[in-house]
Amino acid sequence: DLVEYPAVVAGHFPVEFLQLPEEVLTTTMIHHQHYFPVVDDEGRLKPAFLAVTNMQPEKPEIIARNSERVLTARLRDARFFWDEDRKTPLASRVDRLDTILFHKQLGSYREKADRVAALAAWIAGDALKRTDAAPHAELAGRLSKADLATDMVRELTELQGAMGGIYAREEGNREEVWKAIYYHYLPVGVEADAPPSRQQLGAAAVTWAAVSLADKLDSVVGMFTAGERPTGSRDPLGLRRQAQGAVKILADLPELTGIDARLRMGPLLARAAEPFGGYGEASTLLFTFMADRLAYLLEQRGFDVRNVRAVTHGGIEQVSPLEARRKLDALAQMSGSDALIGVATLFKRVKNITKGISAAGVDVASLDPKLKEPAERALGQVLTIRGPGIR
Repeated sequence: DLVEYPAVVAGHFPVEFLQLPEEVLTTTMIHHQHYFPVVDDEGRLKPAFLAVTNMQPEKPEIIARNSERVLTARLRDARFFWDEDRKTPLASRVDRLDTILFHKQLGSYREKADRVAALAAWIAGDALKRTDAAPHAELAGRLSKADLATDMVRELTELQGAMGGIYAREEGNREEVWKAIYYHYLPVGVEADAPPSRQQLGAAAVTWAAVSLADKLDSVVGMFTAGERPTGSRDPLGLRRQAQGAVKILADLPELTGIDARLRMGPLLARAAEPFGGYGEASTLLFTFMADRLAYLLEQRGFDVRNVRAVTHGGIEQVSPLEARRKLDALAQMSGSDALIGVATLFKRVKNITKGISAAGVDVASLDPKLKEPAERALGQVLTIRGPGIR
């Protein structure tokens, strides 16, 4: 949509630039030059590109040559950044994050990295019960923002996260660490197949889930406590996207990590709020916001709005996104069945019978002692014995 009369010319760049990471090459071509990268039959990049012009050129070779000159200059800059960045270990850049402000009330990116590291270790070790993954999650969380202090990311901001993972890999870090850094900004979609996939994550599945959750929950909870909230269509800090990413991870946890853990939102949010001294006055708005994000994810996957409301009632603190998703799957399979209709009829009768009874429960002391039917007497005896536990 950038041109009115598109025509395509082909160009090439020196093959030596293929030594750069593929992410650097494609980002330079696509995001900065609006060129199309070219791959071979096996999906590997070739030293070639396609450029689109706004006319049918009389001498396409001239346009191609000029496009090659511009792209080559950009790739030389990228190669310089690549070589310079690798002279300094990624861990040594963490201290430089003190100079990069995350939020005026929440401190620098160094402070955020420390919070993410601690929260990621807790999620991996305590919430997911994978104590073996906790040290890797803590290290990945601490290094997750270090690439913000690199020349490459300052020039190609689209590569934040990815470059941190690449640099960590080049330094010999384990897969559990570098992939957790590489993918920690994902997911950004609510679809079940939104990347990253279990295959892409490999051995880093658990550490990635811990770091990604920690980063997103820290941002959402921190911003709400600082008074930053989305309004209408305005969401400059991307809190909706981050909250949806968090609930997507929790809803698809078995498929992404192989861990069948029904983590509830309440303990996760509470732990994320600890560095900020709790929720403050933001608790109601935060809980409502997270409930809306979970409802949006479930509705986007085609579940009935009424069913979504049914499985997310009672406050988001008590809700497990995975459990909610499974309940909806079960409801969808049972919809219209005789069994479900029977249960609905039964609940309707119970509701009518118990009309007027308070939510506090049955007062055992008020039961009529002159019960006639054997079943009534047996029930009365059980209620008398176990009354304190069911009031």
